[in-house]
Amino acid sequence: MTEIKSDRGFFYFGFLPSTSFFFFYLGDAAAFVRCTFMPPPRPEFENPPDVLYNKTGATRYTSSTRVQTVQRAMTLRALELLGIPSGRQALLLDIGCGSGISGDVIREVGHTWIGVDISKDMLMLAKELEEKEESKLGKEEDSHSDGQDGSKECGGCNPGNDLKNVKWGLITESDDDDKDEEGNEEENTGTMTGPSMVEVLRGDMGQGLPFRPGSFDGAVSISAVQWLCQSDCRGHVPQRRLRALFQSLYNALHRGAKAALQFYPSNVEQVHMITRAAMLCGFTGGMVVDFPHSAKAKKHYLVIQAGQVAGGFLPRLPIDVHDSDEEDEASFSDEEGDEQYMTARVGGRVRVKRSRSHNDGPARKRRRKDNRPVTGTKEWVLLKKAERRKFGLPTTDDSKYTMRKRRPRF
Repeated sequence: MTEIKSDRGFFYFGFLPSTSFFFFYLGDAAAFVRCTFMPPPRPEFENPPDVLYNKTGATRYTSSTRVQTVQRAMTLRALELLGIPSGRQALLLDIGCGSGISGDVIREVGHTWIGVDISKDMLMLAKELEEKEESKLGKEEDSHSDGQDGSKECGGCNPGNDLKNVKWGLITESDDDDKDEEGNEEENTGTMTGPSMVEVLRGDMGQGLPFRPGSFDGAVSISAVQWLCQSDCRGHVPQRRLRALFQSLYNALHRGAKAALQFYPSNVEQVHMITRAAMLCGFTGGMVVDFPHSAKAKKHYLVIQAGQVAGGFLPRLPIDVHDSDEEDEASFSDEEGDEQYMTARVGGRVRVKRSRSHNDGPARKRRRKDNRPVTGTKEWVLLKKAERRKFGLPTTDDSKYTMRKRRPRF
């Protein structure tokens, strides 16, 4: 950067390699550094979300074309990470729904959603946009039905958005049969037009989610979880607020359901703190980072799962015939062995409660799948001694008295 003094102050010009363009500035050097080289402040550093996204902030955020484009792309990616089978309608929870930009994507895919946000103005804007969308769909349906009767010609209607055969409400067995018959037609169409949101609620996700256990088939969150890493008031502890969110989310999801939470961490410590809070609440999963080598396009997704259950959204593992035969032979036991083992089925898992004694009789010996000696026999002791000698550990010598049963004492 070159500095030239003039009558109006200092004149600076130079080249920025990161942006590949020349810059010219006339004024104070400190102001130039603050305006050019300092990144814009993060929203969570300025004000709490309910204060930052007031009526003016909510309108400005929703009307931004770039925000809408990025939010839609991230929502589609989050729905892809959920792994919901195609053609299956699900009830999803949108945490930090805002004005409903991500909810529109969920509706277009064909799912029903319920939103939670702390900003009242954001939720009011979401309701207004939803009412406009419903009135628009109603007019399109009326015009399409009139066009079929012959009274009006509907030249601009899209045949993919035909709602005359859509059944609103709960899905019954008869509806499933109709869906099987029309499965080929649904595959040909790009997106399914389904019901909109059920309701949006105002609440602080750091205080927990007020829903019944097992209410949702999945959950998404776009650019919301990082707000819990900030302490906006005296009683806000980030670790406690994250635990409250993930514990209530674990309870609100079906067993086996997934949640895809996108957030912008300010540092690596926030990633570890959010992931640790989710794992302590019982979730399994991890981080998915898109575009990891890009500073601007990098996106963090926390994909977690609330337990596992057979027949859920998880793909079932293929069963091999030989493996099943070996398991049947290994699990075979006589009546005496069956009395020592008690099985309890919880979800998709089978928990086996064993007795506390180490030698459970012949039933334990039959469960050995490999060719190693049975635990407690002379061959097993000799094998263990050989392993200790291999690692250079002190081992007693073998003799004819090794593992010989002692006489009973007088």
